[in-house]
Amino acid sequence: MGFTFRRATAEDAELLAQMRLEMRRERETAVCTVGEEEFFRCNVEFFRTHLADGDFISFLAFDGGEAAACSGMSLQVHPPTYENPSGRSGYISNMFTRPGWRHRGLAKQLVDSLVAAAREAGCAKLYLNASAMGRPLYVNYGFRPVENEMIFDLPRE
Repeated sequence: MGFTFRRATAEDAELLAQMRLEMRRERETAVCTVGEEEFFRCNVEFFRTHLADGDFISFLAFDGGEAAACSGMSLQVHPPTYENPSGRSGYISNMFTRPGWRHRGLAKQLVDSLVAAAREAGCAKLYLNASAMGRPLYVNYGFRPVENEMIFDLPRE
């Protein structure tokens, strides 16, 4: 049987939250500052809100009725730059293929869908933070490393 792909809706919030929890369990090295139930609830709320308002775009891959892989992209707006006069960009995240369906090309097809959605949304650039497992996919796709990026964690008060 072939795979089917579709754009996620707010009704898929719990499925996406479950898959994100699976991904975090597999990859995360940081300590979660809240329990898994709270983490799940926060993700359900995020997906319901931002899939509905269009700030987050996600696609799902199914094998029959079972979810095999998911993707995500946050739409961002920044002041225009010489390289990106529209100031619109997408940040890819939440890319996850469940173990039984890996190495079947699902992630590439999901990235293809995100790229098409980004074009439709007027984005000029896409960014992401790749896991070691995902890096070859993105390099082959044409993503390249960016220098000079930094991060600051705001202290909790």
